[in-house]
Amino acid sequence: MKDTTTKHPTYFVDIDGTLIKYRSFQEIGITKPKAIKSVLEKINTEFDKGAHIVVTSARPEALRRETIEELFHIGLRYHQLVLGIGRSTRYLVNDIDPEQPEIPRAVAINLIRNNGGIELF
Repeated sequence: MKDTTTKHPTYFVDIDGTLIKYRSFQEIGITKPKAIKSVLEKINTEFDKGAHIVVTSARPEALRRETIEELFHIGLRYHQLVLGIGRSTRYLVNDIDPEQPEIPRAVAINLIRNNGGIELF
């Protein structure tokens, strides 16, 4: 039986250099975050449309409280926050629906640090 419910995308969104202008970990909690507005607006729009937003960062768990405060400060709406992921290349691995192989189930978008460029998606 075919699933007829509305399917919403999931966005995995990095923080530093993608949602907020890049700063060193030592600056977090000391300096105010500067949102990258085009990305922030796009992610909030997708949240409002029903997308699931997972915010990711290499920031350590020790910065969770400060990170949550920063995301609140910039007005980001999200569902989950995953900290402590590696700073190296990140891979998204997913399956292909055999009934709809033409629809990509995994997409990756690389943005220039601190530049936004959200029109790509």
